[in-house]
Amino acid sequence: MASERSLPTPYAKESDRQVQQEQALSLRVKARDAGRRFWVRAATSNPQPQLRNLLSLTAPITTGVLLIGWEYASFQVAIAIHVALSLSLIPAFFAASFARMSARDRLRLRAVGFRSMNSYPGVERILNSLDERRIRERIRLSCILLATIALASLWNLDAGETLSSLVLGACIVLSTISAFNTQQLETSIPMRSNSFPLLSLHAPTLHDSTLDRVLSDLLVAHLDPETASHWDIWIKSLVHDVRSDQTPESAVEHLLEAIHLEHLGLLDEDGLLSETRRVFKVSAIDGLFSSNSKFNMITLRRLLAHTRAWQPGLFRLTDRLQDSVIRGDPTLTEEAWRLDLDLPPRCGQGQGNLFVMIHNHSGKNQSVEVDILAAEGEPEIQTLRVFANASPQPKSPIPLGEQRGALTESFGRLLADSTVLWIGLAWPDSISGPHPVQVTLRNEEGETIESIVVTTLLSSGVQAESMGHRMADAASEVRRIALALAD
Repeated sequence: MASERSLPTPYAKESDRQVQQEQALSLRVKARDAGRRFWVRAATSNPQPQLRNLLSLTAPITTGVLLIGWEYASFQVAIAIHVALSLSLIPAFFAASFARMSARDRLRLRAVGFRSMNSYPGVERILNSLDERRIRERIRLSCILLATIALASLWNLDAGETLSSLVLGACIVLSTISAFNTQQLETSIPMRSNSFPLLSLHAPTLHDSTLDRVLSDLLVAHLDPETASHWDIWIKSLVHDVRSDQTPESAVEHLLEAIHLEHLGLLDEDGLLSETRRVFKVSAIDGLFSSNSKFNMITLRRLLAHTRAWQPGLFRLTDRLQDSVIRGDPTLTEEAWRLDLDLPPRCGQGQGNLFVMIHNHSGKNQSVEVDILAAEGEPEIQTLRVFANASPQPKSPIPLGEQRGALTESFGRLLADSTVLWIGLAWPDSISGPHPVQVTLRNEEGETIESIVVTTLLSSGVQAESMGHRMADAASEVRRIALALAD
């Protein structure tokens, strides 16, 4: 009987082909990422951005004075400016090209052996953003090169007045197109961070309506697919690094709460270290402060700043909660229920994020209904049924400066015991002006516990908390921290 050739096993844990593919992709990612870092550094180093902006504005002007026949106009000056601009655009063009290739290979590497790359939320938007960037870089470079060639040809040829005017007019149009794209592109260069290169390109698409671990769930919702994958691996690696009364998830949530309080100035460095030691073993502390760790104190601050810039509404809620803890607010210390919500005062592009925080101090676990009425919204009425666990009610304020550990503990406990909802609201693009949103909390019997009405101003333009503006704020905030604490 002829020897049987072994067939591939489709259900094998990991095939040799997958291993080879992953190794090949890893090598390609390193090579293309090295190119990305080089060209991004070349494109962003001073005075390159300023030079591109200046030359892009000067180029059409020098061509315009040639067209009107100004006596001091010079072909040599115009050509020199166009050549200098062409050379200055080359690093930015290659930076965009390598960024697109690096991003695609990074995302493919995340998908090897698991699922299709495109199944990850946000992948398509990241790649489309980089594709658009690359196309616009190609357009502005091509336009200025064509204008340069046309000017050089016109200078060396004896063209008639009519042909010269047409060519110079075309050069002005090409230079203006290049200048317009420059003004749009120079506001940001993608993938400048070496720690989280895809983070600034990601916009949250899908998320849970209920946040169980408030800060952790919110942060993870704003991570790009690559960083989210690394985050999952990191969380799993903490199993043996946390205290016996903690899980990796609860320990990280406590750490994020402490970092947030440090950001507010309610904890100093010693206090942050003390809170870290409460949930992590001593052996794990060095890793959290090591620059070699993917997720350490520096990167966690950056990720939390990124999240804060994306969703300031949730942090306004947590800040009011922390303030209520310090002041001993009656709604927190005396009332059986506490309802707080946040909606941006202005919602641009017909979209807004509503955050609702509920505290149950009734002494009884209950299922409650949250009715959301958004005038002329899509939908106009939403009803969510959630389970609100009863939690201990704080009895007195915590004096600031006396026991900061007690403040962290009380704040963390209240945040963990809260029921937090994250609801996306939408209105038709044609609607503008002030619109009320009513949130009503009802108990199991359908009785109204509390109702709050807030008003937001709808606008078709880009407002302070519209998606585009929040992406820019997030990138700026991360970059600000990165400048102080370099990659």
